[in-house]
Amino acid sequence: MTKSLMISQKDNYQANFGEVLRSSAIFYAINSKTLTTIISFSNYWKYKNNLDVCVLLNLRNLKGKLIYRKLINFDDIGVINYSPPSSFEGSVEVEVFSIVNMRIPYAAIMAIYEANNSISMVHSYSRIYSSHEIEEERVIVDGEESCWTVRDTEAVTSFAVFHNGAIKQKKQKIKLGIRNHTNLEKIIEFDIDALNAYETFIIEPKKHFDKIIDWLDGRPGNARISFKLNGGFTRMLCGNKTIDESQFQATHSNFNYSIHNTDTIKEGNLNAYMVTPNVPDKFIQDIIIYPDTSNGEYIVRGGGDEVNFSTGEMVKISNQEHRGRKIIFNRKDKVLPTRIVTGMRVNSGKGIIPAECSLGVIHHNRMGKNFHWMVVSEKFNSVISWVKYNEVYGDCPSNAEFVFKIYSPNCKNPIEKKYLSHELPNDNKINLREIFDAPVRLKDEFGYLTVWCSYSGLTVFSSLEKKNSFSIEHSF
Repeated sequence: MTKSLMISQKDNYQANFGEVLRSSAIFYAINSKTLTTIISFSNYWKYKNNLDVCVLLNLRNLKGKLIYRKLINFDDIGVINYSPPSSFEGSVEVEVFSIVNMRIPYAAIMAIYEANNSISMVHSYSRIYSSHEIEEERVIVDGEESCWTVRDTEAVTSFAVFHNGAIKQKKQKIKLGIRNHTNLEKIIEFDIDALNAYETFIIEPKKHFDKIIDWLDGRPGNARISFKLNGGFTRMLCGNKTIDESQFQATHSNFNYSIHNTDTIKEGNLNAYMVTPNVPDKFIQDIIIYPDTSNGEYIVRGGGDEVNFSTGEMVKISNQEHRGRKIIFNRKDKVLPTRIVTGMRVNSGKGIIPAECSLGVIHHNRMGKNFHWMVVSEKFNSVISWVKYNEVYGDCPSNAEFVFKIYSPNCKNPIEKKYLSHELPNDNKINLREIFDAPVRLKDEFGYLTVWCSYSGLTVFSSLEKKNSFSIEHSF
């Protein structure tokens, strides 16, 4: 049985990770006739903290065998967009080294997955631990992951991907539970072979869960999974794809907080908040509250609605008529977990796999944030949107300063544009080109947008579109 762990949000806020001279991120990567992957990152270490770093890129096949390792530099450019060779499936690990403490051990990097009829992006979800972290026991290797939306039909397959660390993991039994739309759950167990060092392992529930299509009955469900890694962080890439791989949508899993623990707030303001960004009108929004919350009974209010739910229940709140809706969470025992995992689901129409963006809640113990950075594209019509948490950080002044900078893979120096809050659209979203009133030198490549705001209560998002497919992700 998995040992329950304390996942401290306070330690995360205080960057209590020890001496961080190496940070990293690892991604599932595939380049086939139907699906391509781009790993995109900027030199944010320099423009955010004025740090000079050394970056290594490691390409490995699914079994963890190293294909090649190369040094990356930012001498004349601001953004790196890396795509693996053709006919490849495996992982890309990016390692970042510094002689000064970087404070955060996970590197802020994006993966973009493009299929013939879809586009999807996800931020860093997993990493390989450094040897000193293992020695100091600053690791989470007991995988209790949830918040994985499964959509299996005859045409769609769900999947999840995890990455073992630098030490071989012995043979193990996996436990997989799937809830359907009625909140009934079936749990199965199956064995997997030992995992090599750096091995990438893909799980498709269809291969293990008998009659999963009948169980889900054409409606989205939720999967949770128990497993172990040796030297790798347990966060997974998870999502759905069509059988012909013409569509591929991914996000990341999150901890199963009905097993792992997190900090709680017992005094003062016991509200937690979520505000959804304003996406283009042609897309339909839903708010998702994933079922594996910290154990208890909850109330969520917003837009005139009130929903009562308990741990183990999936909740969907239609958001189409309340774009930018604020919802408020309480737990009935007056103890507020600092983490309640939520998501925004964006539907594009019949036959299109919805996008899902994993989010969370904001509370009064969370520090404000003034600087944000995110991947953007002209080719895929990026829209920048932002939400304001007035209840936590106060009202945003009309003269709050916004400073936008665009970094390109074609040029080292950014383009800059400044605005005051009242000069930006009232619906809190703007097309990338509108920010700069001109093309932004990206051509068909991905770039990075930074946003500095004098108001510290923002969360900022960027989006991508291809045909009827949509993807949105929060900034770093």
